[in-house]
Amino acid sequence: MTISIPPTHQLSKIEWPVSKPDPHTSFAVIGRRELTANEFARLARGVSVSPTYGRAGIFVHGYNYSHQEALFRLAQMAADSKVKERAILFDWPSQAEVTGYVADKDSAAFARDDFAQVLSNLSAAGVRPTIMAHSMGAWLAVESIRQLSLMGKTEVIHAIDQLVLAAPDIDIDLLRKQLSVTDRLTKPIVVLASKDDIALALSKRLAGSAATAGSLDIDDPRTRELAIAENLDIVDISKIPSLNGTNHDRFASLAAVYPQLRQGFSNPVAGTGAVVLNGVGGAISAPFRLGGAILAH
Repeated sequence: MTISIPPTHQLSKIEWPVSKPDPHTSFAVIGRRELTANEFARLARGVSVSPTYGRAGIFVHGYNYSHQEALFRLAQMAADSKVKERAILFDWPSQAEVTGYVADKDSAAFARDDFAQVLSNLSAAGVRPTIMAHSMGAWLAVESIRQLSLMGKTEVIHAIDQLVLAAPDIDIDLLRKQLSVTDRLTKPIVVLASKDDIALALSKRLAGSAATAGSLDIDDPRTRELAIAENLDIVDISKIPSLNGTNHDRFASLAAVYPQLRQGFSNPVAGTGAVVLNGVGGAISAPFRLGGAILAH
């Protein structure tokens, strides 16, 4: 898919067409072609002379996402981050309805084998993907990686450069159970959390869950224990403005500072506890206070 971004584009926004899409004022699909499996692998890998050869980003959307919204959100993040890696959308069949939570959960479960196969194909093609999985898509991603571990496909898991779980709609106890039988990735799993996430608060009520990974409180000592035990970098993004009032979509604003964040996640603090994001651009220099101790970057 070739997506046109309007010259008036504002960071983190999707400029939706009012009627007929106009590339001058709105996001627009201006090209589309089918790919064979070999063409997909070749395009995902890139050309050998490129500094991003063998690197790609995969977006796994969450609950209540239409195909068009998922496609445009990926385009927005790719444009704002200005990274040159290939951008891949894993689009599982969401109902795209607020009332479709249970149906979406079934659809996410249905798509696990497919995502595991995509990761296997990319690994075989020499691609090291960064996965950004949002909300219910985070559950799908972790389940697929767990499945690959149980299948003994260690080489596929080690090919993953980084896994970012944005506002993950995963029960904490379930996440521990999933990770207990999952091979560790080469880098800590990054969890973008907001304790005031309204959508996850609703999800907890629907599922009868005590806590979700996407609404962790970084001031809670148990959060630090979880980060150490499960090799997580837990990032508080609650100071970032919400795009739609639910506080569930803040991750989209991080694309503009993604290159800096990527460097920050590999600093000495990573893997030893939790880190804090105070706002866009403040991810690297902000200290983290926990139990009277300050972890400085």
